[in-house]
Amino acid sequence: MGLSIFSCTKEIMENCEVSINFVYDYNIISANAFENQADEVMLYVFGDDGILLQQFTNGSTVVTNDFKMQLKDLTAGNYYFVAWAQSSRLSANQSYFTIPSLTIGVSSINELMYVLKRESGIQRHELNNLLVGATKAEINYSKAKTSVTINFKKVTNKIRVVILPYTPDGTLDVADYEFSIIDKIGNGRINYDYTLLPDEQITYLPYYAANLTPSNDEILLPEEIDKAAVVEINTSRLMEANAPRLRIVEKNEGKEIVSLNLPWIFSLTEMEDHHEWSLQEYLDRQDRYTITLFFNNDTWMSGVIIINGWVINETEIDF
Repeated sequence: MGLSIFSCTKEIMENCEVSINFVYDYNIISANAFENQADEVMLYVFGDDGILLQQFTNGSTVVTNDFKMQLKDLTAGNYYFVAWAQSSRLSANQSYFTIPSLTIGVSSINELMYVLKRESGIQRHELNNLLVGATKAEINYSKAKTSVTINFKKVTNKIRVVILPYTPDGTLDVADYEFSIIDKIGNGRINYDYTLLPDEQITYLPYYAANLTPSNDEILLPEEIDKAAVVEINTSRLMEANAPRLRIVEKNEGKEIVSLNLPWIFSLTEMEDHHEWSLQEYLDRQDRYTITLFFNNDTWMSGVIIINGWVINETEIDF
């Protein structure tokens, strides 16, 4: 959290406003992409003692990169400004995180958390985007207008796994495999400040699975590969310390074909040339990954792996 100093004079207290700005530039391109991520916003104002004083929603107001909320008549003091923003494209109940209803004058800031919905530790649904942010600010009486910026960080990630036959005559069927991402420590309980709270092991399963072939207007040479098996998995925040793993199991024999430490595998891309970032910062900024693997008779060709377009050859894999 950052500390900023803002205020207004006692003489014009009835006209005092605090402008709350919302920014989501903690992403792979370091540019504000708020309007592309969310259409619902909730803002909470907590006192210095952590008790909820006010809460606001955007209602029917369209969310843009310049979206603001104007708060009037806040008295001098220290405040915690906390917000979440989410998309609502997906209507299924399982597509949303559970967010508690808070009561003004009663609820504490420590009650605000975002909990991934799951059944018996399994999450298999596509998720709406979820962004969270929090900052602390002091309001005094030195000037009439002020602004507070809440910088969001994104909780949700999408991982697309593509498997290809190593040769054009290879066979492949997505139904022959079980795909999962397992976080043994659990990453489905997010505190209001984006940190993780203790959780159970979570297994993420695909919400999408398909066998893909070229469309009618795509012409391939006879020696080219013309089939792929694809799945997509939605997860909560990926933590380097949790070492979540991608597993692919051949169903008939129950043979584990792939077991990858995802943070380590993602680090092999040199973090998209952002060497100034730690691996954890890269995982927090990047929200979409595509992993391409090559199979040969149900054996993973571990010498070649492609992640977000980066080709990694002769890779020593951490099983």
